[in-house]
Amino acid sequence: MSLARYASPLNYLAVVTHMGLVLRLLGLLFVPSVVVALAFGEFERAGLFAALALGVFAIGWLASLANRPALEVREALVVTALAYLAFSLAGGLAHLPEAPLIDGFFESMSGFTTTGLSTLDPALLPKSLLFFRASTQWVGGAGIIVIALVVLFGPGRAPFKLYAAEFGGENLVGSVVATARVVIKVYLGLTALGYVVFLAVGMAPFDALLNIMTTVSTGGFSPFTDSVGHYQGIRFHVAFMVFMILGAVSFPLYYLALREGPRRFLADIQLRWLLAIVVLAGVAMFGILGWGVSAALPAFFQATSAASGTGFSTVDISSLPETMRLAMIPLMLIGGSVGSTAGGIKLLRFIILAKLGTWMVTRALLPQEAQVPVKYGNDTVSDGELKEMFAFVALFAAIFFGSAMLLALAGFPVLDALFESASAAGTVGLSTGITSPDLSSWAKLVLSFQMWAGRLEVLAVLVFLYPGTWKWARRRG
Repeated sequence: MSLARYASPLNYLAVVTHMGLVLRLLGLLFVPSVVVALAFGEFERAGLFAALALGVFAIGWLASLANRPALEVREALVVTALAYLAFSLAGGLAHLPEAPLIDGFFESMSGFTTTGLSTLDPALLPKSLLFFRASTQWVGGAGIIVIALVVLFGPGRAPFKLYAAEFGGENLVGSVVATARVVIKVYLGLTALGYVVFLAVGMAPFDALLNIMTTVSTGGFSPFTDSVGHYQGIRFHVAFMVFMILGAVSFPLYYLALREGPRRFLADIQLRWLLAIVVLAGVAMFGILGWGVSAALPAFFQATSAASGTGFSTVDISSLPETMRLAMIPLMLIGGSVGSTAGGIKLLRFIILAKLGTWMVTRALLPQEAQVPVKYGNDTVSDGELKEMFAFVALFAAIFFGSAMLLALAGFPVLDALFESASAAGTVGLSTGITSPDLSSWAKLVLSFQMWAGRLEVLAVLVFLYPGTWKWARRRG
């Protein structure tokens, strides 16, 4: 018996009106780029940004005129998926005429999903476009939907569903809007702190602004062709590493640490695993590079960049030994903490998967009737939660391997295809050279889909693409 007959229709009015609010926000996000363009005397670019700001805001205003119905889970997921598509399409227009629309769409999807893969040479781009690219990652890191609910949505039940779709839904202070505001205050605080630190180590003010926007968001866009390799000096690289790690830490944890004390950081399982993974991976890569003194910094920097999902590099990734590139793939797939700006399957899921190995051994040694729960900290993981986790990991793996296969069939080396696919699915941004101006349009769309699905943890994209989401409305309508 088909489940469609029991499903309520998709509330198109709720989707349209809430998307209207999202588009109004997008229109406002073009305004800072107008100011930057005027400041640098890029008047044609200022006109383009201004036209996009007015046009997108007007469309959003028209779409949000009607009374907004309640936003249920399915509608919240559809709005979330649509928001990233709309932002990426409008951002693609902002790249004209420096890049064709497909390249602009790719860049914007990479930006708003905080991935960092790029087909453009930043050295050839105007200052205002460099700022816009950085702003897409900074906004994407904060969470398009979280910002939207704080600025535009009132308190209530519906905003929480959007918040949960973006950050996992840990309500810290009683009110959803208040919780999201706490997250954004933390984000602003880290950005301001990082800007001061980047200035202190010797960066130019404009470069420091762009770099911190793309570091704390674990985005990885750089204003320079050679990424962080542009900076010669250990102080620069260490500053980047510190804020890459800070961006990969759960943002609610910062609030809890302020409320309960710094020991709350040490008690966080995900943070302990993140640091352990970075150290172990860094040591392994140090060994792969030959244990030379000059190899230490590149090894630990690339381990931090891959594990945090930032995607900065100090060396040409394609020049690294194959074993090191292979070692970076699982780091990119695992990702950072739940509630951080990092992508991947997230540390929480990986930790539970790792604990399942011990659970299976323990279960095999005990009588069949013995009850052996799976634990995460002091909490018991239910069978339902385990099933959801396995379903997500299976879907994530299918997207990763499927996309890698397509890239390999296009003629790219298998290891490079796996690396690039992991980078896109994990929203990291490191590249072996596959992502380039010469990449075919269909391959750009494959990687764009991975970035979109990876950023939204698959579910919102699947709901959006599932025909039943739309067919049910027609049957019941």
